Amino acid sequence: MTDLTLTLEAFALNARVNEFLIGRLTPDDLNVSDGRGGMTVARMLSHMGASRGGWLLEMAPGFAASTLALTGGENPWHWHTTDPALLRAMLRAGDEAAIQAVQAHAGSGTPFADPHGVGTFHTRPALFLTYMTVHDAGHRGQIMTLLRHAGASPERLDDLEDAWNIWRRPLSPETP
Repeated sequence: MTDLTLTLEAFALNARVNEFLIGRLTPDDLNVSDGRGGMTVARMLSHMGASRGGWLLEMAPGFAASTLALTGGENPWHWHTTDPALLRAMLRAGDEAAIQAVQAHAGSGTPFADPHGVGTFHTRPALFLTYMTVHDAGHRGQIMTLLRHAGASPERLDDLEDAWNIWRRPLSPETP
């Protein structure tokens, strides 16, 4: 199994964890914030989805069209929604676009562009998927903390924490 194959599998598991979380959030949950100017849960989820398109605009703009279609052409870094269906759609579109960009650049050996010198994973395109997985995990941790501080019951938090089990289950019979 190649490094890219393992990275793609981990990114697919990350997508399943995001779906799991969104599927268990209530409309009230989406409006929870820290009350100190931090992002709401919905804004964090929006950021998680739209950031894929934001990065792709920088380093592989030909792959950003699907995310831009969902933002109405708006800069992905400024887009947000409280609609769970749109959140799911943005995450799915961004995930698919990120995978296509990584596979194209890894397959051709062409690095991602870095027009602003911000370090766009140009040495190993697959690291973009790892970065997005870690990025999402950080925001999911923030979401759990916000829900805990907002008074979510221990049972509800345990249900949300069940997302960790997704990482322990293989995606297919071929995976160990």
